[in-house]
Amino acid sequence: MNYSQLLVRMPRELKSRLEAETVYAPWLGQGASLGQLWTDPVVMETVCNRLSRSERTVLEAIVRRIGCEPFDDAELERAAAGPLSGAEVKMGLAGLLRKGIVFSFLKTWGEHLYLMPEDGFACWQDVLFPDLPSGLGEAPGSAGLSPVPAFPGEPNLAHDLFHSLVFAAEQGLKLTKNGTLHKKQLQKLSERVRLPEEALEPLSLKYAYADTYSPKIALVLDMLLRLQLIVSEDEQLKLGVEAVAVFLDQPLAAQMRRLYGLWKTLALPAAAWLQHAVLLLERVNEGTWITAEQLLGRLEAFGLLPGTLEGGERAERTRYLLRLWLEPLAALGFLEQSSDPICGPGAYRWTFPLGLRDKSAGEDEAEDGGFMVQPDFDILVPPDVAGKVRWELCCLADLVTRDQVSVYKLSKESVKRALENGRTAAEICDFLERHALYGVPDHVRLSIGQWAKPYGKTVFTQALLLRCADDETARTVTKLPAASPYVKEMLNGRDFLIAAADAKPLAVVLEKAGFMPGLPAIPAAQTGMHGETSSSRFPKLSAERTASVMKLLSVEPVDKGLIYSRNSVAFLRLQTRLPEASDVYPSLQDIPPTWLRDYRNYHLSTRKEIVEKAIEMRSVLQIRKNGTDFRIVPRKVQETRGTWCMTGLGLSGGAQDETSEVRWLAEEWQEMRLILPGINDKY
Repeated sequence: MNYSQLLVRMPRELKSRLEAETVYAPWLGQGASLGQLWTDPVVMETVCNRLSRSERTVLEAIVRRIGCEPFDDAELERAAAGPLSGAEVKMGLAGLLRKGIVFSFLKTWGEHLYLMPEDGFACWQDVLFPDLPSGLGEAPGSAGLSPVPAFPGEPNLAHDLFHSLVFAAEQGLKLTKNGTLHKKQLQKLSERVRLPEEALEPLSLKYAYADTYSPKIALVLDMLLRLQLIVSEDEQLKLGVEAVAVFLDQPLAAQMRRLYGLWKTLALPAAAWLQHAVLLLERVNEGTWITAEQLLGRLEAFGLLPGTLEGGERAERTRYLLRLWLEPLAALGFLEQSSDPICGPGAYRWTFPLGLRDKSAGEDEAEDGGFMVQPDFDILVPPDVAGKVRWELCCLADLVTRDQVSVYKLSKESVKRALENGRTAAEICDFLERHALYGVPDHVRLSIGQWAKPYGKTVFTQALLLRCADDETARTVTKLPAASPYVKEMLNGRDFLIAAADAKPLAVVLEKAGFMPGLPAIPAAQTGMHGETSSSRFPKLSAERTASVMKLLSVEPVDKGLIYSRNSVAFLRLQTRLPEASDVYPSLQDIPPTWLRDYRNYHLSTRKEIVEKAIEMRSVLQIRKNGTDFRIVPRKVQETRGTWCMTGLGLSGGAQDETSEVRWLAEEWQEMRLILPGINDKY
């Protein structure tokens, strides 16, 4: 889940409180939005410098050890284990919640679940580890490989979606009573989708209809549904024509970027170190070759790997990174895998400019290439031909070869298909002329005209017969002014020919005239106009950017796919109330004020009460021993030899390092006071 998705479902009350945070005032006053601030590394670096010690420590613990996975209080305490007390962890988390860096969700029984949004996590990796990508150059032995980014070839997720849409336009996607595609259609669709199944198996994707759909079919249908390229309606999956027009109007690189963002929401690994590897890969320069070992080496250098990379553990982590991320990305066309014998097969590079954090990316990616119409009626289509052009080609020609340069074939049958889908011979020739690099051969143009000439001279149409009982009734119907628009033709003295769609309105007219016509059962497919039925199968894609089309470009993909969410947080209720100090210290009013103010030398029994209260509230003690100040996180009190001792974690002088376990007898220190983080911790 990212910030834009959170803002859509965020109550106004919560948004107002987050906007009231003083740290954001300078930028909000200049017209920036919260969504922009939370993903801007420059702004977040300024915010980071103003965080309290506990907020900064908790933030680093989340980024280092949890990532953008949901977590609860216990997981956070384990991640932040060390010098912070439990109360400091809670206060640090509360500060992050008040700044919108982390969000809280309510589970069924009122338990809290927390989340750092995915794009926020990416931003914080930039802020906390700005030098992480430095030193990531070409993979060993890759100097001889071309530095020019590769154009996405085959297999390729965007191409598979395109050809699945063409399949839906050609044959429709009927659903069974169980809500799945029919077996024959499923088999034919599988032939259009080239994604290798073996690359998706290690991910163990969970999705609906797993007993019917293979992983690659589930992934393609999921993407189509989320992007609204197909919609479920009337027991079939229909093309979302406006969404298809918007998607195919984008350059292939822009399509791949959008699909990559969707892929991340579906398959991002849960382990924080793998998430850091994913983000680090995104920060690698365009066209640069890189290996899994290089990524792991950088993570290890910045302490982002649990444990050390020694022997078998290094090989195991490399295997995880390859099988759970790099190899699937290569199978989907996002990465190119090296086949160079010197470099070896373990190097990868992006096949398109990623630009996920660069809003201007894609401005120079327009696809305006043309195709070549051959004398033998073949059409050669290079990779820089726009999606909408390919869509029209699929309507009027048959795909022969699908590769970097695809080959289509014009034929009498393919032209007939285009005519049946609302195109005319003139439109077909005009389309070919506009996009053919070297024009259209004269005999090809003449052949199209000859093939199309007989079309429409004989037409099959669906109609109904209105039969009258006698000649007098027929004459009465003929004289009804309201009936004349519906009566197409009189076959004889008693029978009239009418369109199936006109049956119901004509029945209303006849009833008003005193007749009682009986309506037959008319299939739904027959109630529409013939022209609408044929042209809607392979629709023309509009070039106009209407308001509804622009909205499709701006909204996030809907979460209505087949693949289940990696976690349940998207289905939980967003917590609108931000935590206060009273939530962390519900018994604050029961504490004597003197315990919180200045250093004092207390009686042994009072000392014990203060220590036990600190343990109960999971707080901190500030102790002066032999003229030196110590910050102690007490863990337990033990009776020993007629007195008692305190065990805990100690920091000399309140520093953040040089922690050590302490075990002091009650008489070993002089003065003390109770520290409640967020209340009296300004020392």
